[in-house]
Amino acid sequence: MFTDDILKTRKEIKRFFIAGFFTLLLETLLCLYIAYISNSVIIFTFMLQNSLSLIIYLFAIIALDLSIKDNSYKFPYGTGRLENFISFFQAALSLPGAAIVIYSIWKTTVQAPPEISFGYTQIAFLYINLRLVMLKWWANSIMKRSDAYSPILKAYNVYYTICLVETILSAATLLVALYFQHSDRVLQARVIDIVLSVIFATYWIVNSLKVMKENFEALIDLPLKEADQLMIMNTLAAHFNQYEGVGYIYSRTSGRQKIIEIELSFSKNRSLSELADLQEAMKNSLEQHFSDVKFNLIPVIK
Repeated sequence: MFTDDILKTRKEIKRFFIAGFFTLLLETLLCLYIAYISNSVIIFTFMLQNSLSLIIYLFAIIALDLSIKDNSYKFPYGTGRLENFISFFQAALSLPGAAIVIYSIWKTTVQAPPEISFGYTQIAFLYINLRLVMLKWWANSIMKRSDAYSPILKAYNVYYTICLVETILSAATLLVALYFQHSDRVLQARVIDIVLSVIFATYWIVNSLKVMKENFEALIDLPLKEADQLMIMNTLAAHFNQYEGVGYIYSRTSGRQKIIEIELSFSKNRSLSELADLQEAMKNSLEQHFSDVKFNLIPVIK
């Protein structure tokens, strides 16, 4: 059952993500309008990022609802696969968004669109930064008051920090572009907008591919590396005098966890306590090499 503190924290985290969703929806609409009236590619880039983030927010809220159940507070990594899927899905959706940004940059460069109104872009960045500061403060306050927060909240708190630095630097850069624009150096102002958009598009693609690779590996089962298999053999050799024979050895990497099951033969006079002690000793040996391992000894009585 939930304690009062856990239940209170759960309700506040849900309010946090719901507030984040609707404030992001408003931000997306604002960026869409300002991108239209200002002809700024970088604001268009933020609008695309926000559109994709809205979809991920819905998945995050669902994952959050599952991850903060009573048993998940005690075992917070029980929903790791779900969080990996959300991260993989978000990265996969980001790739076409980055491709659209690159196409917009090319179109802007070739067709020479109307003059960019950098003054309007500061309105968008003002709202974006205020929203990020508010959400980061709220997330920090939840995490300081209670240990019963979701791993997703921690991940989003880091994400807000990165976004805040990103938007502050972008706003400062576009202020320089605004200065160039008012100094009748329109070409330099346009170049700043294009270069900043190229940097963000490249950063977007590189990080999306990295996140996809990491989370894809976490979502599928893979065989253990040769060095890991040799470690299993070393463990068996270290306890060779406590069993009569070795049967099948089952091993795989499931997400970030190593799962190892070994069939060992024993004589009929071995007690259950002896088998339990051997399993614990072998597990301790494996844990010295594997950070996260699930070990099971399968006894075969001859």
